[in-house]
Amino acid sequence: MGTTVRSGPDLEGGAAHGHGCAHRHTGGDPVLIAHWTFDVGTVDGRRVADTAGTGPAAELGETAEIVPGRAGEALALGGDRRAVIPATPQLVLSQVFGFSVAFSVRITEEPIGEWRSLVYKPVSENDARGLGLWLYPDAMRLRAQLFTVKGPDYADSRTPLTVGEWTHIAFVVNTAGMFLYVNGGLDVAVPLEHAVVTPAGPIYLGSEPTKPGFGGLMDDLRVYATALDEEAVRALAEDQGV
Repeated sequence: MGTTVRSGPDLEGGAAHGHGCAHRHTGGDPVLIAHWTFDVGTVDGRRVADTAGTGPAAELGETAEIVPGRAGEALALGGDRRAVIPATPQLVLSQVFGFSVAFSVRITEEPIGEWRSLVYKPVSENDARGLGLWLYPDAMRLRAQLFTVKGPDYADSRTPLTVGEWTHIAFVVNTAGMFLYVNGGLDVAVPLEHAVVTPAGPIYLGSEPTKPGFGGLMDDLRVYATALDEEAVRALAEDQGV
């Protein structure tokens, strides 16, 4: 039975990091462990294959769709729409070795007065603690959150996303801290004073168990078992045309 700590952005507990710190990090060679392009050639019914070959297929909810994207196809989400990537051993994300989650997103709706989920990965399937990326209720800004052994810790982006435009997002974690990149540039960095509780549960894209999802498109979701450095993140963003 999981803890009753609530999922989603923690508005009262944890450390509030509006601007983060000036820490930088360096990474080794990127270790890509899963990659979902959402291109039509990877889709089989309601399942989207991992093109890296080691991760599970993403399972589309009843109302999630694969639609034309910027180049190829993309995942269309909004409201209660979601895709779920099942928990597997290779997708257990370790702070000790470092990990990174990167994707492109095109938000198609203005703020709606409540938090909207982009990506959520709980500690375990029935545990409310986890890694998450959400849009603010009243602004086109991101909150990235982790749970440490002392509670939630989060980073708030400074760069606003623009409705209707593609944005590349990368969230990088290592033993020094967490780093949020927007369009290839480091937007905010926050030191982590306590160990991160490993998020080993499934990955929710769009709506998660307690919150609606963002309205828009997601493309080129990648998960790395290493902490990408700034050069690697910039190369990903440039590859996505931002």
